[in-house]
Amino acid sequence: MQFPRFDGVYSQEEWRILALAHHRACQMLERDPQFHPLAERVARTIMIFFERGERDFGRLADMAAKRERRLPEDDDWSDAGFLKQMLLARSGRPQDLH
Repeated sequence: MQFPRFDGVYSQEEWRILALAHHRACQMLERDPQFHPLAERVARTIMIFFERGERDFGRLADMAAKRERRLPEDDDWSDAGFLKQMLLARSGRPQDLH
């Protein structure tokens, strides 16, 4: 999972949680976390839930896999839509998590 524009946003431990959640969610969905065409969408979903305050990688993975199973494959979740969701999640996050 690589998102260069977010490198300075998360600590090393936060990236570890995000990576573990992404790997587990992709396993649950039987997708290659690096090469499946929808692997980035799973990563984006995990980041949104993380920004909303969830920090347990197992719950993040479960939530992302559940959401992914409900989405049609052609829902690409464009950059604009993803960034809007990230901003909304960050603005609603309690201050002590910033």
